Amino acid sequence: MHWRLILLVLIGLAGCDVVQPESEVLPVVEAFVVSGQSMPDIILRKTAPIRDRYELDESTALNATQLNLRMQDMMIPYSLTSPGRYVPDESVIAIPGAEIDLELFWEDQIITAQQIIPPPIALDSFAISISDQPVQSLVLESVFIDPSLVDSLGLEALGAGAREELVYIVEATLYWTVDGSGDPNIWWMRTQLRPNLGQDRRLGNYFLSPEVMQLEADLPTAGNHRFWSGAYAVPVDLVDDPVPVHRLRMSIVRCSQPYVDFVSASSYPLEREPPSNIAGARGIFAGLAMDTLTITLAP
Repeated sequence: MHWRLILLVLIGLAGCDVVQPESEVLPVVEAFVVSGQSMPDIILRKTAPIRDRYELDESTALNATQLNLRMQDMMIPYSLTSPGRYVPDESVIAIPGAEIDLELFWEDQIITAQQIIPPPIALDSFAISISDQPVQSLVLESVFIDPSLVDSLGLEALGAGAREELVYIVEATLYWTVDGSGDPNIWWMRTQLRPNLGQDRRLGNYFLSPEVMQLEADLPTAGNHRFWSGAYAVPVDLVDDPVPVHRLRMSIVRCSQPYVDFVSASSYPLEREPPSNIAGARGIFAGLAMDTLTITLAP
């Protein structure tokens, strides 16, 4: 996921020709510090003219004169291991709630960023609900239409381009503990379902509400848990067909506003200048807490 995001940022930067002169080279930083895990590699690259093909090689790698990462009062040494890639000299665990500061020197520039490492989070439990039988849905030019809207919209209103499909509706509810270790009005939650429906199914066609990013305080509670529900559709050929066996990846990410802005902008990389929380550069330096679970669903 990280490389996909940084590529989108770089593409977006190349598209912002009216904002930045084409001849100006800007550093691009990528680093995700995950609560309770070892400090990450830090990737440094640089922008290129919009008319040039962007290559992930030495031509776009950026080597800083010096790179410092500090967590609270601890300086964490990093070393250059390959063009543009810096790796911590020793394993240091990211402390929940700690402030982390990045500072790097490149040419005559000082580039800085600060973040707080979020409290850890764990996917405690989940509940899966599958419709008793497949329901009729519509797909219009690769856009999946919620089956609950089929009757009100009708095939005639959508034109000849619509086709009918049978789908099972799968709803997954994810639960995590509210432990009071963090302010829910500060942290955002990225909740996501990623079903693997096979190579012959375009995943985007069968989404209802697979992913949400919202303030943790806005999510509902049940006892000492917060929870979120998402849904997706699984297509079948015949009304008597069982639910196809497939895998479902469920994930929750506790994050800050810069990460939310970064992920949101990655969906539209050519339409606006990508957001950045790096002073003197572009890219993302974010503290995250996450948990993921993959299950197999069968009849």
